[in-house]
Amino acid sequence: MIKVIAVGLSLALSSGLASAQPTPTPGGPAPSPEAPKPPKTPKTDEKAGTDETLQSGAGERPWAVGVTKENQQFALSKFQEGNLQLNDGLFANAAKLYREALSHWDHPAINYNLALALLNLDQPIEVYDHLESAIKFGPGPLEKDKFEHAKEYMLLVKQQIAEVEVSCKKPGAKVSVDGKEVFTVGPNGEGGYFKGRVKTGKHTFIAEKPGYNAQVDAPYIGPGEPFRIELTLYTADELTRYRRKWNKTWVPYAVVGGGVAVGLLGGAFALSANSSYDEFDTEVARCNTASMGVGCTDASVMEIRDSGDTKKVLAYVGYGLASAAIVTGVVMVYMNRTSSYQITADEYRKQERDKAKATPVSITPVIGPDMSGAMLHGSF
Repeated sequence: MIKVIAVGLSLALSSGLASAQPTPTPGGPAPSPEAPKPPKTPKTDEKAGTDETLQSGAGERPWAVGVTKENQQFALSKFQEGNLQLNDGLFANAAKLYREALSHWDHPAINYNLALALLNLDQPIEVYDHLESAIKFGPGPLEKDKFEHAKEYMLLVKQQIAEVEVSCKKPGAKVSVDGKEVFTVGPNGEGGYFKGRVKTGKHTFIAEKPGYNAQVDAPYIGPGEPFRIELTLYTADELTRYRRKWNKTWVPYAVVGGGVAVGLLGGAFALSANSSYDEFDTEVARCNTASMGVGCTDASVMEIRDSGDTKKVLAYVGYGLASAAIVTGVVMVYMNRTSSYQITADEYRKQERDKAKATPVSITPVIGPDMSGAMLHGSF
C-alpha cells in the first residue's frame, strides 16, 4: 500500500526548495494516503525543483542557520536533479541526489522528498528518520499540507518498525545487531549502549571479544514493541559442552570384551582339536600294531578324529566371531569418543537458572522433650 501511495505522491510532491523570489510551492497539493490520486503532468508554467520552501516561513529560518549561500545553492541544484529522477520513477538515483543535497543543507523539504523516494525502496527505518527531520521545525519550511502528509506517513511506516535497546558492560566488546556493528564498549564500560529502530521480525544480537562470545536470537519483535536486552559475555570454556554418542560408555568396551572372550573360547577349541588329533595318531599307531599290519578298523578311533574336526571348525567360527566383535567394539569406542560443542548464551543462562532453582537436600536435627530425630529438606 505504501509503495503505491509513494509513486503517486513522488510526482505531485517532488518540486521544491526555495529561491529568494517567491515561486510555485514545491509539489502542489498532495493526495491523501487513503485515496491516492494519479500523478498529473506538471504544467508548462510550473518549474520542477523550484526553491520556494528554502525561503518560506515568516521570521527567522532556523533550518538555514549557519548554512552558507554556496552550500544552499549546491543543495538546491542536487535537489532539483533529484526531483527529475523522482518524476521519472528512478527512486534510487533520486535518493542518492537528495542525500548529496542533505550533506550540504539539512533542509526539511529535502528530507521530505528523500522519504518519498525511500518509500519505494522498502526502507521504512530511513523513511521514518527523514520524516522526523522533515517535521521537526513544524509546517513552516514544508507547508501545512505536506507537514500533515508527513505525519500520516509516519503513522503508516511505524507499523513496520520496532525499537530495540542493547547494552553491554564488557570493556572492549564489539556489539552488532543483525550483523551491523552498533558500538564498542570503552575501557571503563562507557559507550556500551544502543537504542535504535529495526524492522519488525526476528533479529540477532552479538557481542564479541577475543576469548568471549555472546549471541542472542531474539523472538519476533512486533510493531512498536520495545525490546531490551543486556548482553553478557562468556568465555569459550563456559559455553563449551561435551557429549558422547551413547551415554552408556561401557557398551563398546563390553563388545570388545565379548569378542576377546569368544576368541579365547575359539583358542580353547583349537587346543582341544590338536589334542584330539594327537590322540588319534596315537590310537592309529596302537591299532595298527595290534592288527599286525592289517589296518585299524576300530570305529572308536575314527570318532576321535571326527571330534577333532568338529573342535577345529568351532575354533575357526570362534576366531571369526571374535574378530568381528573386536573390530565392531573398536569402531564403537571411536564413535563414542567425547566431542565438544558450543551452546548459546541463552542456553547457558537457562542452564544456570535451572541450577539455581534446584533446591539442595539438607538435614536438620530435631530435638525435643519427647523426641529426637532429623528433618530432611529438599526437592525430589
